[in-house]
Amino acid sequence: MGAKDKHVILLVSQWCATCPDADMLWRKLQAEYGFKYDVLDVAQPEGKMWAKKLIIRSVPSTIIDGKLTFVGVPDEAEARKVIES
Repeated sequence: MGAKDKHVILLVSQWCATCPDADMLWRKLQAEYGFKYDVLDVAQPEGKMWAKKLIIRSVPSTIIDGKLTFVGVPDEAEARKVIES
């Protein structure tokens, strides 16, 4: 599976101060690698579903291919490593 085949979901909230930083990072990487990227608010049904399914209690949280991968704003080098693997 290449980077283009990955699906990144960023769980956010309107009150989250660091969520925009995580979103900017994932948008930058999405533009480079071409993976599918969605931003979901935990106050909305789909965001709530993911938070409940993976027992996520903090935002921003990054889900990659259905697995909770990062909580908080990831380091760019670590994020690249995961996307490239």
